[in-house]
Order: sequence, then C-alpha cells, then structure tokens
Amino acid sequence: MRPDRRHPPAAGASRRTAGRSAYHAQPTSRAETYGRYLLMRAKVRLAYRGDFLLNAAGDLLVAAIGVVFLWAIFSHVPDIRGWQFSEVLFVWGMAETATGVFFVLFQGLWHVNQRYLLQGELDRVLLRPLDPYLQVLLDNINLEDLPVCLLGLGMMAFALPGLPALSAAQWLLLPVFLASSVATLGGVLTGVSAAGFRVHHRGTAVGLIYQGAVFNRYPLDIFPTALQRLLTYVVPFAFTAFYPATWYLGRPEWWPFVVAQPLVGALSLWLGVRLWKQGLGSYRSPGS
Repeated sequence: MRPDRRHPPAAGASRRTAGRSAYHAQPTSRAETYGRYLLMRAKVRLAYRGDFLLNAAGDLLVAAIGVVFLWAIFSHVPDIRGWQFSEVLFVWGMAETATGVFFVLFQGLWHVNQRYLLQGELDRVLLRPLDPYLQVLLDNINLEDLPVCLLGLGMMAFALPGLPALSAAQWLLLPVFLASSVATLGGVLTGVSAAGFRVHHRGTAVGLIYQGAVFNRYPLDIFPTALQRLLTYVVPFAFTAFYPATWYLGRPEWWPFVVAQPLVGALSLWLGVRLWKQGLGSYRSPGS
C-alpha cells in the first residue's frame, strides 16, 4: 500500500519519531553508553515522584538541622576560637555541597557488600560489557540529595557578605575545589568498600568511616592535634571543606594544603578505584 501523499505526517510527529529512532540507535561511543545508562536509572528513580519528593524533603530537613544548630551556637557566643559565624557557615556550606554531590554519585558504595557481594548481584553486573565499578554507582544514583547540594550552595552564598571580596581566580577555582572534595570522599570510601571483597561483612565499615566526615564541617584547629593529623594525613576529610575554604576566608596559614587539595582528591579517587578493582579480581560468586 502506497503512502497517501495528500496527507503527509505532521512535522512534530516526524521529529518525535526521529528522536525515538536516534535514542534507540546503537551508541557510537562509550561515553554515550554511560550517558544512556545514567538517563535510564534517573528515570527509574523519578518514576515514583511522591516517594522521590518525600525522600528529598527528608534529606533536606536533616541537612537543615545543622544550620539551626550552628545558628543556636553563635547566638550565645561571638566566635569559636576566633572563627566568626560567617566563616564557619562558609566551611559548613562547602562541606554540605560536597557531601550532597557525593551522595548523589556514590550512594552505591553503601550496597557493595550486602547486595553485590553477599547476595550475588555482582554476577549480573559482570555479565554486562561495562565497567563494573561505574555500574554499581549508576545503579544506585541518588537524585534525592540534589536539594542538599543547593542548601550547601545557599549557605556559602549567605556567608559571602561577611567574607573578604572574592577574586576572579577564586570564583573560577571553586568548582575545581568542590569536585576535588567529592573525589576525596568518593576515593576514601571506595577504598574502604574494597575491603568487602576479602572480608565478607555487611558494609558497616563504609558507614563507620564516613562518620569521620562530619568533622569537615568545622574549623580544623578547634580539635586536638592528634585528630587534626588523622583528618589530614590518614583519612583526609579535612581536604573536603576546611582547607579549600580557608583560601576564601583570607587565612593564608593553610595555603600549602589549599594548593595540594586538587591533587589529594585525584590521588584519593585513583587509589580507591585501584583498590576496588584489585578486590574485584578476587571476587567469588556466593553461588559458586
């Protein structure tokens, strides 16, 4: 049957058909493959909008409690060891922003041992021609924490009037510092989760180590010297907020750590992923 030339298909329908055809076409690059995988997982997360909004509101409320706590402290004291409210608020906001992005991207680390190793879901992951580590992260993408990122950025913006004026370089490097903060958190906890390949536990180690990240919301020098060294040289959570924030606060005494922060982030993530993939080589299916 020949097409009816008197009634051609609508232009909008043609564009929709072309769009669907382009989407279902074979990916032309690995980046496009991962992009489609991410889009698919995001659609799954957004399928139940009521549940999504409820979880997002809960995460936002928990994060906002910290702001109330901080305000309550400074309503009774003018400073904490020389740190003003606007300075601590900026450090806290940077930590909250990095933590929010971390939970969006790295939520899968909490499920590695319980679901993927002990329950054998890693077998399904290994059957796909994609990087297993990235699959674990993308399978558990957590868009509910995006409002937490916005809250952190809002805290930083609110603190700016009480800080020295920022230069163009500081504005340009802010995304670099935030990305490096996320990489530091992700790298450290990826390395911790890699221990599950050899020590079959239910993933409590990741949660326990992450509790140390709460210290990155405060000025480092209010803690004992031993804890300062632990958070700098052993579990480098001080690089996720405090050290980069000091540059914006006009405190030059920590400048060497500010310069090292992007390197610490890149090195942490590289080492964590390397440990994870080494552990993957020793994986044995629970069904074998």
